[in-house]
Amino acid sequence: MIGIVGGGISGLVLAYELQSRGVDVTVWEAASTPGGVMRSQTHGDLVLEMGPQRVRLTGPFRQLVESVGLADELVTAPTDLPLYVYHRGRLRRAPLSLSEAVTTDLLPLWAKMRILAEPFTAGPRDGEHAGPFLRRKFGGAAYRALLGPLYGGLYASDPDCMPVKYALQKTLTELGVRRSILWRMLRAAGGAAEAAPCSFKNGLGSLPSAIARRLEGSVRLETPVSALRRNGRGWEVTVQGGETVQAEAIALACPADVAAGLLGGPYPDVSTRLSALRYNRLALVYLKSEANLRGLGYQVAFGESLETRGVTWNDSLFGRPDLYTAYLGGMKNPDLPDWDDSRIAEIACEEFEIATGFTAEALRVSRTRIPAWDESWEFLDGIEWPPDLHVCSNYTARPGILGRIVGAKRLAATLAREFPRDP
Repeated sequence: MIGIVGGGISGLVLAYELQSRGVDVTVWEAASTPGGVMRSQTHGDLVLEMGPQRVRLTGPFRQLVESVGLADELVTAPTDLPLYVYHRGRLRRAPLSLSEAVTTDLLPLWAKMRILAEPFTAGPRDGEHAGPFLRRKFGGAAYRALLGPLYGGLYASDPDCMPVKYALQKTLTELGVRRSILWRMLRAAGGAAEAAPCSFKNGLGSLPSAIARRLEGSVRLETPVSALRRNGRGWEVTVQGGETVQAEAIALACPADVAAGLLGGPYPDVSTRLSALRYNRLALVYLKSEANLRGLGYQVAFGESLETRGVTWNDSLFGRPDLYTAYLGGMKNPDLPDWDDSRIAEIACEEFEIATGFTAEALRVSRTRIPAWDESWEFLDGIEWPPDLHVCSNYTARPGILGRIVGAKRLAATLAREFPRDP
């Protein structure tokens, strides 16, 4: 039996893929519902996403959705929705195509000309951070107005604190970028249209719930693991209440600090390294406004005085009437999520009106956290994992829902070879 600690999307997809290969699995999840940060709640008739707001309907995601019977629940957004950046006092359209790059007023002409010099600049240097790398490649103006907010927004981080080797190199490699990012974009222009943003009628939380149902009795909710101990037959797993279970191998699909706590006794070095990884905390404010805006949303350019990092326009994305989700905190202001809900909500409403010109009412405030992928990831260099222990989480591989699905599938294939089902 393969034991999986954590019933978020990573652990559930891993379990689902292993079970489809005939491998016996058990998933232990401390919460009362599966999904981890991929959760959806309702507020009246509105669906509120507690974590990710959307995912791209790529091949691997569509295959998973169809295999768990959720194809009829899919909702997709128009593929032509623009993205905006709040810069120099108003929302300006972000250039997501070559034609938009020419016409956008987000950047002055001289900054656009500077971008054209990117193919003549070198690739990442040893020890370089993402911020200096992007400024060197595209210029300071493009970084502050566009690249910094977009890239940093993925992790709620400051790219100046994110080493390229951890945060960006894998993405560049997967895109086939050796030297020029711009040249790679030009080569891709005119190719297949980008997959549409999608969700489900009842929110993204529908997916982990559907996977858990397919796994039937293999997912144990409200069952936190309290200890892991290596023995001659693999791993002894102790869950809250004292019950022990034997597993041939363990996959940690839980946050780094939880994994560190489980390994602290027998593997202090691994535990210390995992404990050092920093997470960025975010406050999410769900706003109701009759702004009737059309687009994906907006990010806030670096150097602006707003606390808001960005806002997703759920209204135009998936027809969730008058709903907008604002993000505050992260590395920009790590203490903000500790503030009172009323204070955070007031700031989000005021700044939404500053950016859009429309008033908003705060429906709810929630909080989440995201691996920072900053200098603390150096602690994973040279880490020696215990035998038959694997990690399947967003702090060791490409983050995001799609990245987690692909990573879980790869690990499942590896484990299925190492621990084949009995004939």
